[in-house]
Formats: sequence, C-alpha cells, structure tokens
Amino acid sequence: MQHIDWFEIPSTDFGRASRFYESVFDCELKSDRFGSFPMGIFTSPSGEGVGCVIQGEPYAPGPDGTVIYLNGGVSIDKVLARIEPAGGRVVLGKTELPDNLGYIAHFIDTEGNRLGLHTMA
Repeated sequence: MQHIDWFEIPSTDFGRASRFYESVFDCELKSDRFGSFPMGIFTSPSGEGVGCVIQGEPYAPGPDGTVIYLNGGVSIDKVLARIEPAGGRVVLGKTELPDNLGYIAHFIDTEGNRLGLHTMA
C-alpha cells in the first residue's frame, strides 16, 4: 500500500503561506532551504519532516492540481474555523464519508492552492 512520503505546497509569498499554515494547524514550521528555495517543513510528532511549503521555480500554486489531504487532527471543525481568519477560504465544508471513514473538507490557501483535510471526527 502506498502512502505519502513527502509533499510540497507551492507559494508565491513564502512568509504569508508559512504564517497561514502555522495559524491553521497551530504549529511551527521548521525553516530550511532547498538550494535557493525557502521551505517551511511540517514535521511528524517524532520530528521527521513529512512535507513543506516552498517558493521558487518551477513551483506554481493553483486550485486545479492534485489535492493532498492533511490530517485535520482531533476535530476538523477546529481546523476549519481557523482557515478564513488566517486568510484562506473553505470551498467544501465538513463532509461525512461513507462506511465510517471519517470526514473531509477542502480549502483554498493564501496562495491559491486547493488542499483537503481528513479526520475521523
């Protein structure tokens, strides 16, 4: 079975995008660089890097690409409530999945990317 090893969320304004994700997920992104590209790294509870916000060529934000689902934590409602105050927009509210698979939602971040949330509650 496949799982996400790493993800990259493109940004045009790295500082704005980093503040958005830190606010929405109530976390601190680890600052790093990939060559000349600034990166804000999401880490697992064990401290392992799992993905990032990044700015630079050839990264271009947009709502029509692949949708990755980020963990919505204990309550998807709490995460959804922080999206608009942080500058994003909810485009699919909390939606129950069949067969007790939990809930999803979609949002547009400050850079114009569409992302998903998934949680069991």
